[in-house]
Amino acid sequence: MSSMHSIVRRLALGGEPAVLREELVFIKTRIGRDEARRTDSSIPRRLRTLLALVDGRRSVGELRAAIHSYRGLDDALDMLRKMGFIEPLPERWDIG
Repeated sequence: MSSMHSIVRRLALGGEPAVLREELVFIKTRIGRDEARRTDSSIPRRLRTLLALVDGRRSVGELRAAIHSYRGLDDALDMLRKMGFIEPLPERWDIG
């Protein structure tokens, strides 16, 4: 990773590349559900596509297998989380 890329990552994402647990499941927040319904989305198409796939059932591992060509999936999910569009499914609600 280039040093400039590292600097941009730290500034934009707040740290090193995200590494998410395979079994982690995300759900959309209220803000995420609102954003997914908008026709004039404020987020890039790539993130919007990923937001649409977050359904509270598929784990990170299942998403990774379904869209194996999506580069930087962990970082993109982490970005959606930091933007407030998704959050981890609470363990007591995990319907696995």
